[in-house]
Amino acid sequence: MFSIARSESPPAQAVPVPEGTTGNRREKRPLSTYRIVGVLGALVAVFVIFTVLEPTFIELGNLGEIVVQSSIIAVVALGVTLVIVTGGIDLSVGSIVGVVSVVCAVNLSSWGTPLTIVLGLALGAALGLFNGFCTAYLNLQSFIVTLATLNLFRGLAFLYTDGTPIFGLDYGFRTVFAGSILHIQNPIILLLAVTGACALILNNTRLGTYLRAVGSNADAARKSGVRIRPTRLSAFVLSGVLCALAALMLMGRIGAAEPITGQGFELTAIAAVVVGGTSLTGGRASILGTILGAILLGSIRTGLTLLNVNPYVQYVVTGAIILIAVLVDRFFSREQAAR
Repeated sequence: MFSIARSESPPAQAVPVPEGTTGNRREKRPLSTYRIVGVLGALVAVFVIFTVLEPTFIELGNLGEIVVQSSIIAVVALGVTLVIVTGGIDLSVGSIVGVVSVVCAVNLSSWGTPLTIVLGLALGAALGLFNGFCTAYLNLQSFIVTLATLNLFRGLAFLYTDGTPIFGLDYGFRTVFAGSILHIQNPIILLLAVTGACALILNNTRLGTYLRAVGSNADAARKSGVRIRPTRLSAFVLSGVLCALAALMLMGRIGAAEPITGQGFELTAIAAVVVGGTSLTGGRASILGTILGAILLGSIRTGLTLLNVNPYVQYVVTGAIILIAVLVDRFFSREQAAR
């Protein structure tokens, strides 16, 4: 998939430097470091507050549950990170999770576990490909495209099942995504693997350089020989694949699927990405920050649940976190630019 974003022969030094950096690693470290430290500080504060209010929050079993629950949304958020770093947005991630979930659940018994996993990931890639094609090759705004496919894909999920949930998924399939290896739960192992892969792609491959360059300054990147359209297309395809993986993980965890699966994931995923330090304007991303952002949001959600707070308050909290994170990002970006 990475080969589609390969340039003919662009010199490495010609690719524009991502926004908010000067090309010198020593100069660009402080901003990302401050953001990571800030998320860690917020995470510690959340843990302290909820532990004081509800001592069971800090129990080992609950902490493990927080990480496992957060792993699914974190995988989705990593895909969103790859899209946002190009200057785009993907609002359809929750609907992709829903479509993949119901299609795989309906056909699991006839396909078997291995084929279900392969075809599920392929379906996610195809849905991401559709988003990417409309955005990159039809020159439509990613916000408009994915807002449309958010409803389109969700509608397909309902039509495919007539709105009926699917229960009793195969135990062998569930073991793959909800079991454990050496007492480490599989969702955590999968999250670590995906995190490493995304970090490698973004920081150590030509595709990653192009993704950041396109988000930083698309015109400059084009003049430097970067193939803009295939690069943007690649981001959406990768996002689709990761959404499909998250759908399989969720199916394994709950043992069921329904058309509304993944509803609201787009808001939580974007919140995790922004809180983690990825710029909504593109050009700068933090894979580690996205993971920490997802865990932070998961911790807040779990804490509020333990305190029996109205579930709808979680939407208010998530929206407030996004707003605060954007304001903080703008403040640090201006400070960095002023140096």
